[in-house]
Amino acid sequence: MFRIDLSVPVLFGEEVSQETGKKLKEHGITKIFCVYDKGIKASGIVDKILSNIESEDIKIVEFDGVLPDPPISLVDKAGEIARNENVDGVVGIGGGSSMDTAKAVNVLLENSGSISNYFGRDIPQNPGKPLFLIPTTAGTGSEVTSVAVISDEKAERKKGVSGKNCIATLAIVDPTLTLELPPQLTASTGMDAFSHAIEALTSKMNNPMSDILALEAISLIAEFLPIAFRDGSNTVARMKMIFASTIAGMAFKNAVTHLGHAIAHTLGAKFHVPHGIGCGLAVPGVIEFVSDVMPDRVRLIGKAIHIDSVDKISNEELGSIVSDAVRKLNKEIKLPSLKTFDIQAGDLKNIAEDTPGDVCAGNIPKKTTPEDILKILEKEYCQ
Repeated sequence: MFRIDLSVPVLFGEEVSQETGKKLKEHGITKIFCVYDKGIKASGIVDKILSNIESEDIKIVEFDGVLPDPPISLVDKAGEIARNENVDGVVGIGGGSSMDTAKAVNVLLENSGSISNYFGRDIPQNPGKPLFLIPTTAGTGSEVTSVAVISDEKAERKKGVSGKNCIATLAIVDPTLTLELPPQLTASTGMDAFSHAIEALTSKMNNPMSDILALEAISLIAEFLPIAFRDGSNTVARMKMIFASTIAGMAFKNAVTHLGHAIAHTLGAKFHVPHGIGCGLAVPGVIEFVSDVMPDRVRLIGKAIHIDSVDKISNEELGSIVSDAVRKLNKEIKLPSLKTFDIQAGDLKNIAEDTPGDVCAGNIPKKTTPEDILKILEKEYCQ
């Protein structure tokens, strides 16, 4: 038995962000809370979208305080502002942190207290307002998922808020918004999407629909991420990448991520490693780790990333060869190493011990110990 949930409608195409005001008006919005970070504001992307919204005589309340790995205190502040302003909708513009903050604000609009009251699954919530998500990176897929990831800084953990209030009323996916993305962010967000697809395919909750979406995303990212990294103005590569990111989000919404994201969340909470980099560095080890229990699926990954004669590779060699191909991709896009983030070899044991406590760890397709995770970390640390 499995469930297929593709509940978020998506408006996709070049310049569709200029339909935002019209779409808000169609949903009866008269006053909207817009969430983004200062970097995306400085790029000029936000102003074009806000002007479009204002052209429909919709009032705007802006919140530009989004931070990477948004902490509880920031989300609570944004939620309080939105409540006091009596807005009737929320727009999130940006990467995963902006969209997750927007989702969490939508939870707080009609629910009292701190966002920390709503961590976990099946926490009762009053219905929120219409929620619109506009990604500006090809990475998180958050525009089509039902979870907001928030940092509990005291616990040094990332935690999830989920439910209907975190599901977008509409995702507006405009590849032209990613043309401004620098190479480093192109690389890290691209590997976030890649890891979503890899982990959805190898999750113990995988299903035929998530497989179709994940494999297409893997193939597109393997082909077009290096092109987008080298030439950020390549419109075809940008369109393929953001499409891949969105369908990878659909894949893991249904199949759920596992070990790579558990590692990345722990790295982010403890050492502020950007999420996409943590995922990208973990994914080769994850592929190698699951290859003994899922050789057929690892073989499918090998085909999707165009490894020659992958059908002739023995099961014993398969994991190593496919994972090395992904490490080669990481090097091609200049993904930084763990050492770049002032992580010492001695820190790896603590990271390994904390990773099984992450919510994603429950979906790993085989029994996993901290010692197993430590081996993965040590191997990637030396790359």
